[in-house]
Parts: sequence; C-alpha cells; structure tokens
Amino acid sequence: MSGWDQYITNLTSQGITHAGIFGADGSRWAASPNFPSIDNLKDELPKAFSLQPSGIVVDREKYIYIRNDGTFAVFRKGADGMAIVKLNQAYIISIGINQKPEILVGKTNKIGEYLKSCGY
Repeated sequence: MSGWDQYITNLTSQGITHAGIFGADGSRWAASPNFPSIDNLKDELPKAFSLQPSGIVVDREKYIYIRNDGTFAVFRKGADGMAIVKLNQAYIISIGINQKPEILVGKTNKIGEYLKSCGY
C-alpha cells in the first residue's frame, strides 16, 4: 500500500464510490479498486478547468460539466456525480453513484486543501 492509498481509503470510507489521485501528467498515484477508465485522462483533467469545458467520458458514459471555481470542477450524469479537485502537482477525482456532486466536492476538497498545504 502506497502512502497515497490512505487518502483514497479516507474518501471511500466517507461513502464515495470511486476515488483516485492522478499526477498532472495523467499518471495514477493511487485509486480505489475498480476505478473506472477515463478517456484521454491526461488531456481531460486540464480541460475540466478551462473556459469552455464540455464534459468527461467515464467508462463510455459522458459526465456533463456543471461548474468550476478554478480549484474544483463538478460534473453530473443522471443521479451520479463527479468532482475533480486541482492540486499544484496532481488532481483528486471522486465519483459517487447516486450522490450529489456538491457533497463530493466538500469531502474531496478537504483532502485537497491538506495536500496543497504539503506542497502537492
């Protein structure tokens, strides 16, 4: 178990279905078991924070862009939500089945703020 796994365990223990930490280059630092595939992850993560994001495809299902504030981006697919928190060197992705994205943001952003304070 890598040191990053503790943050994934923290998120999934709070009811988040899937969580992952990925480097700015798209490399996987840690992820929950069965973390879904995201098409073109390396290119999609920065786009989530662009001026014209359109959505992200997760396991061939498109999550529609809702909003971002520069530090986090929120997406939705039906009753499912996704939050992406931007760190200095990485991104944290949380996906919740039947969970509002706003709840995901709150939980994911707490860990993101901590990791940013540590230089990540």
